[in-house]
Amino acid sequence: MSTLAIQDLHVSVGDTEILKGVDITLHTGEIHAMMGPNGSGKSTLSYVIAGHPHYEITQGDILVDGDSILDMEADERARSGIFLAFQYPVSIPGVSVANFLRTAVSNVRGYTSKEAESNANGVIGSNLMPMREFRRELNTKMKEYNVESSFARRYLNDGFSGGEKKRTEVLQMAMLEPKFAILDESDSGLDIDALQVVSDGINK
Repeated sequence: MSTLAIQDLHVSVGDTEILKGVDITLHTGEIHAMMGPNGSGKSTLSYVIAGHPHYEITQGDILVDGDSILDMEADERARSGIFLAFQYPVSIPGVSVANFLRTAVSNVRGYTSKEAESNANGVIGSNLMPMREFRRELNTKMKEYNVESSFARRYLNDGFSGGEKKRTEVLQMAMLEPKFAILDESDSGLDIDALQVVSDGINK
């Protein structure tokens, strides 16, 4: 069992203190809901855990399995097991869902830290997750989470409806298999059918 511990966390933006001594301890397998009015710091806490550089931590600590992650960049925190689903996912025209996921999965699982191997002709190959292995896993997850196969070829969130964006983030979460998934208002802007799909995906 892994633990995410937030200890006496104080966070500011400029001269404004937003979080004033947050203490939370979470364990894998638990589900927690954070409630509060707009501007109370819910999204701020999510972004700070994930490593957003806009915020300044003035006091306290964030630990994963007893190790501080404050000095880690966002990609290092992802490798430590942190996943953040945004309230408003960003569109990336020109980058397909499949290519984005392959790069993200390769980074989290350590493929990108390895030197690319050369083949018999001396041509340097990719240091990403092997394509055949990735495709097999992606297809399995897409079937499990009822995501149409055409999603893999579409540009990430480009022209997606609110429900499609959220469903894609659930697919990302399934592929990355984080220790802790932080969902920032994952029901925002969804109709009842899309909300059911996203809820089912999260519960899996």
